[in-house]
Amino acid sequence: MKSLLIFSLISISQSFYFSGTMEFINPTGTYILKGTIDKNRIMGHSGELRVKLLGKAKVAMSFYINKGYPGYESGSFMDTMAYVDNLAKYVPAADPGCTIIFSFTSRDAELRQTFSNPQTGCGFANGVMTSAFFHKSSDENPIIQDLSSHGIGAQ
Repeated sequence: MKSLLIFSLISISQSFYFSGTMEFINPTGTYILKGTIDKNRIMGHSGELRVKLLGKAKVAMSFYINKGYPGYESGSFMDTMAYVDNLAKYVPAADPGCTIIFSFTSRDAELRQTFSNPQTGCGFANGVMTSAFFHKSSDENPIIQDLSSHGIGAQ
């Protein structure tokens, strides 16, 4: 009986997912990734993601991430991309074998990456790109701009 219940739940969840009735998430807003502060040093990754929905299937995005102490290496981009099934996928020009995937919920944006060569770092400095959750801090329409020149994310 227990296995029948589990099978039924799996079947229902799969039919919901594959039927195309996934709830549309408007990703517009600002998302923050906070590192921890230790002895006035930012430890771990920090960053900011700004997203603006441009119709139902396209977003404008500005992104900044910093890996923290000791080198504070960082990476950023600003671009428009397709938005399908609550996902935006960015392929860096410097590494076309890499895809940076942003998966949105109403409260978070999850950052993941796929790559053909893990040594390339998706075109960013070694260790800059990492899987992470950026937490939504605002639903307002953000200003899409180059975040690397504003020191964003190093807070």
